[in-house]
Amino acid sequence: MPVSINLYRENVFFITALVTAVCFPFSEAMVSILTGTLLLQALVLGSWNHPSVRLRNIFPVLSLISVFFVYVVWLFSCNDLSAGIYELKKTIFWLIVPLAFYLSPPLSKSRSYILLLAFVLAVFVSSLISTGKLIWLDFSDIFSNRKVSYITHIRFSFQVILSILLMGYFILNKTFRKTPVGYWSQLFILLWLLVFLMVAQSLLAIISFAVTLFIFVVYYLVNSPNRMRRNILLTGAFLIVSMPILYTTRIVNDYYDFEEIDPTALDKYTQSGNLYFHDFNDKARENGHLVFIYVSHDELRREWDKRSMKGYDEKLNGFPLHITLLRYMSSLGLRKDSVGLSRLSDDDIRQVERGLTNYKFKRRFFSLYPRIYETIWELDAYWRSDDPNAKSLAQRIEFLKASLILVRENPWFGIGTGNSVAEYNRVYDQMQSNLDNDKRATSHNQYVNYLVKFGWIGFLWIFMAVLYPFFGLNHRNNSLLALFLLMIALANLGDSNLETHMGLSFFTFFYSFFLWNSPDDLRNSLKELF
Repeated sequence: MPVSINLYRENVFFITALVTAVCFPFSEAMVSILTGTLLLQALVLGSWNHPSVRLRNIFPVLSLISVFFVYVVWLFSCNDLSAGIYELKKTIFWLIVPLAFYLSPPLSKSRSYILLLAFVLAVFVSSLISTGKLIWLDFSDIFSNRKVSYITHIRFSFQVILSILLMGYFILNKTFRKTPVGYWSQLFILLWLLVFLMVAQSLLAIISFAVTLFIFVVYYLVNSPNRMRRNILLTGAFLIVSMPILYTTRIVNDYYDFEEIDPTALDKYTQSGNLYFHDFNDKARENGHLVFIYVSHDELRREWDKRSMKGYDEKLNGFPLHITLLRYMSSLGLRKDSVGLSRLSDDDIRQVERGLTNYKFKRRFFSLYPRIYETIWELDAYWRSDDPNAKSLAQRIEFLKASLILVRENPWFGIGTGNSVAEYNRVYDQMQSNLDNDKRATSHNQYVNYLVKFGWIGFLWIFMAVLYPFFGLNHRNNSLLALFLLMIALANLGDSNLETHMGLSFFTFFYSFFLWNSPDDLRNSLKELF
């Protein structure tokens, strides 16, 4: 009887964990249900009575679930209990997921790799579907890449990165018996996921992946005794650093490459005899051309209404549509009047309706050029106008300014759980920030968020609580786990991933999986590289 019940516990846990892993790229709701089911199956089946579970050290799991209780303890200073309870609901994964894996029997080596491979295949299928939607369906704006995945594009991008790391490990690991078909299939998936990471256009994910890869290459470079490998890796490290810098530099040069305009030399009237509007105070440019000179709104409005069902002043991506039109026409070097508009093709009109601000963005769905260019434009506009609204990176700068004020005001214990909305609004008012009320938010930096809420006391506790299991369970040579933690650590510099549903569930699931289910060859994979 004990043998059969233990086998049943192992099978139920494997199936539940496998289905959960497969659902990550597809459904936030299903992930919520299944992570709860993971813990439920362990409790219902009494899986802690499994012989292998009885031998486990309890301190690593206590360390992880203590993060949730930091939120609970700091709730005592909460001035808005409903907001505090909401935060506890968002962070409940710190309690549920590690406990579920700790109480469940370990997976066999084959089952562990089956689960990881199933996750990679699920991410691969989801990426194909997302790309298909991007190509064949009509999305309304230039950054449709961010809207085609089943979950938020940032969170999905990190799943893609983990899948890339897993595919790389499967290909390089000599213990895997690979047929030619299997090898080329794995290589194709790896290459496709690298391409899709560019398609997803999450700069944070791309930077996190590039820096993770760079640090790993440098680590290998320092420790590898093989001179030829070291030379190859040195070249790789140089390319990882130099190529993004050169590419970004070219886009910056494109943006700021312009000739100075003599205001006295400009025509005052359109060909139809209407007065031009010239605003020399606004230095916004597209491809070197000033946006707010040679503008005749009356002519544009009249001719635009003849060619489009969308209103001239209709909101598009946070701005009036005519701002997009002015930018697009400027990118072509056209005057913003009836003659200039007549030179736009029907395709150009559709691109403006989609939110395209520059003709160079056309058919660049698989390029980072639009994403980087638009970021440069946002920063340039923010520095000129001090208006951060509808500008992603500029808004994050405002978030960070407010956060640092709160850290200075409450350095040791922070503002507490559930007090963020009231405290941030107070500070934004104090700063006289130009952020619209509906744009105000907390810092998009996980470490700063912890400092704001819990001060240095809570921050240091969380930091040690998360890292202790990695060292306490002797995973120092677990290359995949080390790279996974490094990638998440870097990503948390640009977003509060561990305070979002998919970000935290994804992290706690795979961290817990690697802690208690990494096969021996994976635990020692870093040693085997040298």
